[in-house]
Amino acid sequence: MATNKLDLLLKIENDKEEALRINYLQAQQNLQGNQQKLQGLNNFRLEYTQQLHVKGKSGLSSAGFSQYHTFIAKIEEAIRQQANTVSTAKQVVSQRQGLWLKQQIKAKAVAKLIEKQQLKANVNAQKNEQKMLDEFSANQFYQTRRVL
Repeated sequence: MATNKLDLLLKIENDKEEALRINYLQAQQNLQGNQQKLQGLNNFRLEYTQQLHVKGKSGLSSAGFSQYHTFIAKIEEAIRQQANTVSTAKQVVSQRQGLWLKQQIKAKAVAKLIEKQQLKANVNAQKNEQKMLDEFSANQFYQTRRVL
């Protein structure tokens, strides 16, 4: 009966572990997506800055320069916000990884307990079998002594 309860507990702990593993993997994917967005924004800013330099060399009005500068400032703000999002995503990944690892330890502890109980049951079964064999041998010995 206790084994059935532990088997059920092990299933529950393994299910929790699997759910936490999936959450961890989703957080990693989210982080990668956010890092790609950040890289895309950085690339876009670089391209736009290069366009500004090229147009500046060929002659750009002050209004045009102001528009480029304003747009680059908006891109830089988006980069700051995305960098914050990446930082938060890294924290989430770290947190979820920790939860998953703790759950793995719990599941392994329950599995180890089940293993110990099974080993103990096997040892007890072997002792009982040996006891029965000893009793059988003793009975055989006494019966053969009676016959003689």
